[in-house]
Amino acid sequence: MEPVLVDYYAKLISPVLTNILFKAGVAPNTVTVLMMLSGFLGAALFALPQIGIKAVGLLFIHAWYVLDCSDGEVARITRCFSSFGNEIDYTAHMVNHPLFNLAFAYSLVGMGRWNSRVLLFVAILSISAELVLRNLCLFHYLYDIKMGTNLAVMRENRGPFRKLASHAVGFFSIYPNFVLLFPLTYFADHYFGTSISFYYLFLQTAVSTLAAVRTSCKWVSVIVGMR
Repeated sequence: MEPVLVDYYAKLISPVLTNILFKAGVAPNTVTVLMMLSGFLGAALFALPQIGIKAVGLLFIHAWYVLDCSDGEVARITRCFSSFGNEIDYTAHMVNHPLFNLAFAYSLVGMGRWNSRVLLFVAILSISAELVLRNLCLFHYLYDIKMGTNLAVMRENRGPFRKLASHAVGFFSIYPNFVLLFPLTYFADHYFGTSISFYYLFLQTAVSTLAAVRTSCKWVSVIVGMR
């Protein structure tokens, strides 16, 4: 599996929140709705110019991912699984992810250091690449069900160099890594006058776009070869 770096801390917090939600009788779908609202508030607050409000937005953005971990944990504890729940979770990501990217790009525009049109283009490209990768992941899941395969296990048999390359690409292309770490680089830029967030956005967009193109080509060849 490619590294979801932020899991190392998010999944230390989510069991505590999951226990609270479970004892309160909160349904998994309700947790997903709370996740969506937390993401919406986080994006909206982070887009505002005041640095203190951005800090509050950062907290909501991190709460968004903790809740994203918790909704699955609550579902497993209560054994409340449904296709409708999967649809809500999928919709929540489809709504929140573009809002995060737009909020990040708008914040960089507010710094006044870089061309706003370039930033808008990069934000849209990043959103597009992430949506393509997310849909390809869904296709991958459906393909495994139909064909009775498990490509995740097959990837474990790759050589060490390919595993290392895959982890490097995954660090930038897996969205939670980006959405939780980017605000921290933005604050570093704000206080120290660096440009880490600007280059991080560009690098993440470039890697995600290349990954989306490569994965799309791979699955096109798989589909063409299906009988």
